[in-house]
Amino acid sequence: MTTPHRLLTRAEAQVHQNLFTMTDKAHKSLEQAMEALKTQNADLAQDIVSADLQQNHLMRIIERECLQILATLEPKAGDLREVIASLQISTELERIADHAKSIANIVLGMDPSDFSGPMDRLAAMGDLCQTMLVQVMEAYENMDTELANHVADHDKQIDELDEEACSSLMMTLMTSADTSMHCTHLLWIAYHLERIGDRITNIAERVVFMVTAETPDLG
Repeated sequence: MTTPHRLLTRAEAQVHQNLFTMTDKAHKSLEQAMEALKTQNADLAQDIVSADLQQNHLMRIIERECLQILATLEPKAGDLREVIASLQISTELERIADHAKSIANIVLGMDPSDFSGPMDRLAAMGDLCQTMLVQVMEAYENMDTELANHVADHDKQIDELDEEACSSLMMTLMTSADTSMHCTHLLWIAYHLERIGDRITNIAERVVFMVTAETPDLG
């Protein structure tokens, strides 16, 4: 006879598997969105937009799985925190993918011949977000609060890069007309990258909660 604990372990493993599928998709979408920006590849940008429905579907599956665990297996203490944290993390991963999709949509509206502006800072923000996403889910998998805090600390670098990029773009807007909306497009891309950093920090907070039962403010 299968014990409730083994049922809980099996159900949690399925949630984990789906969360990491979501992570892979979010990471790929962000990576491709930054590549689409760098190369002004409209086909790649459109692929990102089209793939977003898969992420939404996975989030709904995880929601159902977590609610079923809560309703039928009655997890206690650490298991309960893990289920709640996993449910919240799935929402953050879906929103990260949404931000990547928004970047792709912006690329579709840009002038493909214009590569001006603080592209180096935007690229650095994208690279840092991708690294943080991998590391924060490693922290989740290993229940590593030290790594979760380390990831959250890197959000300050994203904020600094965002400030540098936006200052440069605002200076350009004050000195010349933005007839093609290029600067405005880049400002919005910086915004979405900064928000991705915040979403990853939220995941780091959920990891700390899952392990310690404390609710930190790592932002």
